[in-house]
Amino acid sequence: MTKFRKGLLISLIILVIIVLVGVGILIGQFFKSYYLESLTQHLKFEVLWVLSICLGIAIIIILFLCVRITSKYTKPIEAATNVAIELAKGNYRARTTVSRLDETGMLGSSINMLAENLQELTKAQEMQQDRLSALIENMGAGLVLIDSRGYINLINKGFIDIFHVNSSDYLNKVYYEVIEYEEICQLVAEVFRTEKKVSKQILVPLFIERRYFVVYGVPILGTNNVWKGVLLVFHDITEIKKLEQMRKDFVANVSHELKTPVTSIKGFTETLMDGAMNNKETLEAFLSIILKESDRLQTLIQELLDLSKIEQQGFRLNIQELDLNEMLKEVITILSGKAQAKNIRVSLLCKQDQVMIQGDLDRLKQVFINLIANAMNYTPPEGNVEIILLEHGEKVRVHVKDTGIGINKEEIPRIFERFYRVDRARSRNSGGTGLGLAIVKHLIEAHHGNISVRSELGEGSEFIIELYKYLR
Repeated sequence: MTKFRKGLLISLIILVIIVLVGVGILIGQFFKSYYLESLTQHLKFEVLWVLSICLGIAIIIILFLCVRITSKYTKPIEAATNVAIELAKGNYRARTTVSRLDETGMLGSSINMLAENLQELTKAQEMQQDRLSALIENMGAGLVLIDSRGYINLINKGFIDIFHVNSSDYLNKVYYEVIEYEEICQLVAEVFRTEKKVSKQILVPLFIERRYFVVYGVPILGTNNVWKGVLLVFHDITEIKKLEQMRKDFVANVSHELKTPVTSIKGFTETLMDGAMNNKETLEAFLSIILKESDRLQTLIQELLDLSKIEQQGFRLNIQELDLNEMLKEVITILSGKAQAKNIRVSLLCKQDQVMIQGDLDRLKQVFINLIANAMNYTPPEGNVEIILLEHGEKVRVHVKDTGIGINKEEIPRIFERFYRVDRARSRNSGGTGLGLAIVKHLIEAHHGNISVRSELGEGSEFIIELYKYLR
């Protein structure tokens, strides 16, 4: 088919040339003087007219063929060329119009298919690049990419957030000139030297705090083990270290708190067995101390069990409608003996007769017994403990104020930690375990509430509990 069309095109071109040559010869012969003289004027006009018509027809045929050739071959090729230029520029959305099924149509279709394939490949590459960028930026760890010459090519958002740096200060800079921490630079140098993966725990001082990181240095090797550079990954394990330290402190504190009453019980028992039990007054005094230490030991174990139960994932409250005002009155009655022993005045202020909320009656009673008992423990004789109950729209607020010794501002953030005591000697003498406020905080949070503290040393403390009337 292609050979036939090429032959037809060549034949048309030869025919046009022959016609033009023939017409030229005729005109030449016609204008020879002897030929013109032999014809009459009328005949001359007719011959000239016929020649003009033939020449016009030849010119029209030539123009028609030129237009056909241009429209059929030149324009589609030009359109395909323009699309190819656009593709070379990166515009993969460019397309050429395909209106026929000949060779030019096949050329246009092929270029359009190429453009579609390139566009799909570009979309897939962009999607892959977006996924990779999203993964790198949100991987939850700091990442630094160093090339084979030691220049930093990439740092991610995690690294910027951890170390509070600007990317412009790091990119295209030699790593040991911009990374301030000697241990990290040594790790990178070790990876360059050994071409093996290296990991190390590093303590980094950042501003006012110290943070722990596990830093992985990974060599990047290309095809045929060509050296590409080093990838640094920073995992922040500060919270894990804190939890580990808390666990150690917890074990140490529990051991100490259990050891103290057990030692007292054992010591007084041995003394009694050595003959002190024959003295009635000594016997009663020692048995009283043993009973007191046994109660303290029982309280500690019970509070440890309570705290463990509260912190379990499946812990549930027994939610019911309750009158908070009435419950606070019951708590004051329970603690009235403790207040009378120190001659402490306890008052409850509430404008409403009833303040109905949803909550766990037993657990909330435990919260306020702890708070009010604490207030009494740290308030000197003849002091005051004031409980104020207020309603604020969908919330209620309970203020427990005392005129006690107060708390240092530096110690306030730690008072809800397990076994933390503001005054250790006073706490032990009062039978405290150091777990009460930790239990209070967990129970308030289980009610979706909030607890805060205001205190000045020597001026007393105020604990503020905020609860929702209706639990969502």
